[in-house]
Amino acid sequence: MSKIDITNFSDFENSLIGKDLKSYTEIKDFQEYFDDIAKYIFGNVAIVIGDPNSKQIKYYLEEIEFYYNNGKIPEEEITFTKDKKDNKEKKNYFSCTYKRERDAKQLFWHYSGVDICFQSDETCYGGILIRSLTKEYDNEVKELIAGPLRCSNELINQGVLSNSIPRIDEIKWTTNRVISVNNISSTIRQGIETAEKYNDILKNICNEDARKASDFPFFCYYTKREEEKWKTLVDGKPVKYSSIPEKRANYIRPIA
Repeated sequence: MSKIDITNFSDFENSLIGKDLKSYTEIKDFQEYFDDIAKYIFGNVAIVIGDPNSKQIKYYLEEIEFYYNNGKIPEEEITFTKDKKDNKEKKNYFSCTYKRERDAKQLFWHYSGVDICFQSDETCYGGILIRSLTKEYDNEVKELIAGPLRCSNELINQGVLSNSIPRIDEIKWTTNRVISVNNISSTIRQGIETAEKYNDILKNICNEDARKASDFPFFCYYTKREEEKWKTLVDGKPVKYSSIPEKRANYIRPIA
């Protein structure tokens, strides 16, 4: 059963306050909560730079990853290991979240890119990593910006050029782009759940003895597009995105 009902921008803002997230102890609860946010965010939310009375640039979200740590998921609950000389590094799926103290909906820049924050303090914290955007100005989509560091750099540089702080805003489509639930899927997060042990589990996910797919976190969400369209501009030339979501793992989870 869905944990939240997001029908308008106010609901979306409340979802980022995340009162329920603080008490979750099951991965499936996080998954359902993030599903509902993803369904809303792709078609109704943009990052906007510029004054409403002048020229604005809008960035539509195309690929996002969820990170949240409330300290209630046991360290041994689903881990991946990484050989490190004579010992093994053990990491929980929720302990890879950067700590922060931020209000809901604030942007948070860090070493890996930029997040849209959940309400965060020293005990419960997280955000939505922006992995890919489409850029629109003059009511026309101009380009795809693929990759979290490229997105981060774009927002910083354009904000400086425009003398405007990027902000999260509600949007109404000015292009012929249409987002529906059928155009959204989720998979594992890039560079987090790609450890060999995790992929070995995914290979057997359909076996009767394997744990159900709902027991695993698929916290990367993206709008589906043909592989050829996953390109970004580098020095004015289109370059194929090296981290196409569909190619990240052998299991893609449709959002129903």
